[in-house]
Parts: sequence; structure tokens; C-alpha cells
Amino acid sequence: MHNEDGYQVTHHTCPRNCYDSCPMLAYTRGGRIEKLTGDGSTDPAFSQLCSKASRILGTVDHPQRLLFPLHQAGRGTGRWQRISWDTAIDIIAHKILELKERYGSTLPLCLNKYSGNFGLLHYACEGMFNSLGPTTQTTGTPCFSSGIDAQKLDFGGNVTSAMHELIHSQLIILWGVNPAWTSIHSLPALYTARDHGAKIVVIDPVYTETARKADYYIQTRPGSDAALVLLLLKKLAARGALKADDPRILGAASLLRKIRRLDAKALYAAIDQDEATIEMLTDLIATHNPMHIWCGFGMQRHIQGGLTIRLIDALSMLTGNIGIAGGGVNFADREGVDFPYATKHARKDTRYININQFAQRLSSLQEPPVRLLWVACRNLIGQDVAPHKLRACWQDLELVVVADKFLTQTAEMADIVLPVTTEFESLDVYTGYFQHWLGVNEPAIAPRGETKSDLEIARLLTRRLNELAPGTSDFPAGQTDEEFLDAEFTPAVCEQLGINGWRDLCEGAIKVRASSIAWEGGHFATDDGKFHCCDLPENIELLLPTPAYPFHFITPHAQQNINGQIHTQLHELPEYPRVYIHPAAAQKRRLSEGQPVILWNEYGKVTATIHYDEHLPPDVLLSYQGSSRQGRLNALNGGRATDLGTLSTGAPGVALYDVFVNIRAK
Repeated sequence: MHNEDGYQVTHHTCPRNCYDSCPMLAYTRGGRIEKLTGDGSTDPAFSQLCSKASRILGTVDHPQRLLFPLHQAGRGTGRWQRISWDTAIDIIAHKILELKERYGSTLPLCLNKYSGNFGLLHYACEGMFNSLGPTTQTTGTPCFSSGIDAQKLDFGGNVTSAMHELIHSQLIILWGVNPAWTSIHSLPALYTARDHGAKIVVIDPVYTETARKADYYIQTRPGSDAALVLLLLKKLAARGALKADDPRILGAASLLRKIRRLDAKALYAAIDQDEATIEMLTDLIATHNPMHIWCGFGMQRHIQGGLTIRLIDALSMLTGNIGIAGGGVNFADREGVDFPYATKHARKDTRYININQFAQRLSSLQEPPVRLLWVACRNLIGQDVAPHKLRACWQDLELVVVADKFLTQTAEMADIVLPVTTEFESLDVYTGYFQHWLGVNEPAIAPRGETKSDLEIARLLTRRLNELAPGTSDFPAGQTDEEFLDAEFTPAVCEQLGINGWRDLCEGAIKVRASSIAWEGGHFATDDGKFHCCDLPENIELLLPTPAYPFHFITPHAQQNINGQIHTQLHELPEYPRVYIHPAAAQKRRLSEGQPVILWNEYGKVTATIHYDEHLPPDVLLSYQGSSRQGRLNALNGGRATDLGTLSTGAPGVALYDVFVNIRAK
């Protein structure tokens, strides 16, 4: 559509892979997007875009954006040669067919793809691979799999309450989440709730921007959240403030019986808090109803992360705060729409590799081994744990193909790099995993250079393979983008959403949940319709620093980007990451502000610069992912697994925050 100023206005959904999945409007004139705004017609809170979204346009015309296919003469040499699409596709197709003939299988073909863009049509990567036969692909998620499993076990699924429901809350606990950075569109609801009398508590090892705005801040030891919930449940049970006899709850009596036997002194020691603070929090929970708890992804990135979320669910359920306005436990919202994911063309004989243990599993696979690796929507060399193991097995790969917008660390180690379109240059539909939006990405401009969407790349490769060896692929390469979306928006999906088809989304994003209250009325998706309390393990392990590695190393996302979303601002970033440390801890080691240092442990070492932060505990170091040109903070992470994740995503989560390091001057 065009507005009165002569702009062509197109609808988009932010793909920054964060909580809000914001509806956006692009204003195009003369073939150029001149501005990007939030779509306030959906909700006034979304009129303003956050700092992450404001940088998206910079990717379109960035001087370092990849616009043509490239071939590298020797991985990592930097000897790049521009090639045609025909040449690139021909090289890939011949290698696929040669490997298939040599091994009598398509399992040597591996796809590693995740969160660069979760649009429906981006599943063409999987669809193209699945059309070839059984291949090797990644499963699991580094993000939130432990918490997803936890709530699926408790409630039967993953549902969040709409943020505007917070205005009915009397107590809001922001537990390991920092919406002042990660979900600014939720802040108006928080402020309104406070104006109506709600108390806001932040529980976090880090004194965040959100903590500064809260009524109460409780600084916990990293990974001690399960111990804190157990202590709260123990105290509330002693007061008779829990509804253990609710017939909708299964397993409450057993859980509380075990909790009563726990040693309170041991729990206090684990969380490193005084009794007055915990009594204050217990009083707030006992006297303020409805209570809403927002669980961040960080606290389930510990070895007992799933247990922690399950205990928080139980705390909320046993205090009568589930299924009511203003109550609930928000973590993630999934399966809000029953898409068939026809584009993915899933099959049952895929050989899966845990995405969080990719290097370890890749090197161990034989019969047959992986020889071709295709990377899409990821920068695994720059972001994966245990990157030294990844580099060690990289040499065994015969062809590495990377589809990306920029020459990432992974692309630099590829044989062929395929340039892809941005979210403004191709059609797609996108839904998030927290807010309830479902929206379209309309093409606002023509693709720059020779860039192509993942779907178009799948078409090209399918056609060439079938020219060389008819019947190799059954991917529907003749379908248009629109026809692929038509297949996803079945009559059942459209009825569920109350729309005629995906084209209705071109009028604006819609909400996918009929109810804004999660589990309204206490109706759950478990097989028996009841809430399931967790059981307690014999030992709740809490990892602590050691004399060899005396610091917790916490690595949350930066405010301006998530992981690899940094290419438009690389020139603004320092060469090495900043590591924040309490001044007393630094001075004890004779480390001064701005000094170059080495962080190390048994897995590797990272160069950084020292910056003081008096709000950090003395045994915690903090550094933000994606905040430097030479970061790779996960080089210090060995990939320790969390307790849950396999049920929902096929593999356990990764304990990104159970990392311990030492520090010295460089």
C-alpha cells in the first residue's frame, strides 16, 4: 500500500530472535527503504523499536554484505573468487551425487541450521535436505530447551500470558530476565502494574537495568535458583500458605514431604542470602495475589535448569497463581499455531546430532562419516561451545557451504558462500516464542546484487540435481513462494486463527492466542488434565568456583544484538571483549581498569580487557556475547549438559552459565 507521503508501506516482523517479535512497517520510495518503524496499530507499545531492531536496515546496504556467490581457494586463506550461481550450484550438486555414490547413502550430507531466521519458508533448507533421503542434521537448541521441557512436563505445553495481563498483578517477580534490554515493549505493562499497586522484584546474579527499576533486588549466586525456590516452598508450607490439596495438582504431597526434610541452613548457604531477605520475599508471596513470575532463559542454562523452572511452576501453582488474570509463570510460548510445516518435509530416518555437542558427535560419526556440511542461519565457529573440537574435525569435511549475509567466522572457513536475501527482500511469515504475534514479511525492495532466499537456493539445487540424476530430489521446486505459504495455512490453521489465509497478514500482524491468560481456569494440556509437580533428585548439584578456577563466568547477550547480529556495528566494537569484575577482586590480583587480561580454563583461553563493576559479586566475571570483534567467549565452555531438553527438542540443553575461569594480566 502507499501512504499520503508517497511511500510504499510494507508489513514485516522483526527476526531479531528475541522476546517481542515486533510488528514493523517499512517505508520505501524509489526502490530504497527510507525508514522503519514499529507498527503501533497492533498495540501502542510497539510503536517504538528497540536498539536491536533499529539496526536491521543497516544490513541491507552494508558495504560488507555478501552480494555474489564466492569460492575460496583453500579454507581460511582468504583467497576468494566470485563465481556464478550456476557454478556454485554445479559444484555442490556434483559433490552430493559423488558422496551418495561413494557411500551408497545420503547420510554424509549434514545440515547445521538454527535461529538466524525462523520464518516458515526458511524451512526450505530442511525440506531440500529431506528430499534427498536420510541425511545428518542437528537437533536440540542452545536457547531454552530445559525450560521448555520443564513446562511441558508440568502443564503439558508452553504457553505465556499476554503482557497486558500484568496490570492485574499484585506481585511481579522478574527472575533472571532483563526486559529493560530484551523486551522494552513489556515495560509499559510493568509500569502500569506498579501504578496500580504491584510490587516488582528482580532476582538475578547481575544488577541489570531492570533491577535498577525494581522495588526489590535480590542478588543470588549463579545457579542457586533451585535452592531459593526450595527454601521459599519450605517456608510457605510451614506457614500453611500452600494449596497442596488442590485436586488439579498431582504429586504435591510427595514434593512437599521431601522439601520439609531439607536442611534450611544448607539452602541458605547455597543461595548466599540472609534470613531477613528470604523472609521478606516469603511475606510478599504469601500476601500478594495475583503473583506473576517471568522466568528468563539464563537461569535454565545451568545443570539443574529444568528442575529450577519446574520448582517455580510448582511455587506458582501451589500458591494459586496459575490460570488467573495477573498470575502465571511466563517462560516461552510454543505451538500456538498448528502449522503442518510442509516446507520442512520431515522424515523419520534423519540421523540427528545434538546441536550443543555438534563437534564431538561430528567427529565420532562413521558408517558413514559426514563429508559435506551446509550451514544456514548460524555462525557456529563464532558461537558454539568447544570450538577447538570443531576446528579439529573441520579438516575432515570435503565441502563446506555457508549461506549468509556476511562473511562470518564460519563463512571464512567455507569452500562456497552463498549470499542470501534480507527479511525485506523476500516473502515469509514469522511467529515468535514469547509474545503472541504472527506476521508477514513482505518484499519491500528487490534483492540486492545476486542474493537469493533459502527457498530459491533449494529450488536451484533441486533442479540441477535432477538434471544430473533424475529423481534425486522430490522437493517441489516448481511451487511459488505463495504456494508454499498456502500449504502451511491449511483450512484448519486459518480456522484456528480466524483468517481467510496468510494474505490477511498483509493488513497487519495478529495474535495467535484466543485467551490472554495462560492455562485459564486451570485447564492443562497434560494427558490427565492435571498439573504435575516435579520430584526432587537425591542430590541437587550446585557447581561452585574452585581454587584453580575461582570465578563464575557469566556471558549474557549484549543490549544491542544477539550473538552474530553485529556486522553493521563491527567498526564500533572493541577488538577484544570487556570483562567486568568487582574492583576489590581486580585489585587483589593487581588488575587495573582497562588492562588487557587472559581468561582461561581447561577448555581454552580468551583475551579481554578489564572493566570495574562494583555491583558484581567478588567471585563473578561478566562479559557480553557479541560485544567485540574477537569475542568467541564460548571457547571457555566445554558444553556441559543440562538436566532436561530431550523431550521437546530432541537433545538436552547446554549449561552456558556453568563456566568457571581464572584470570591474569596479559
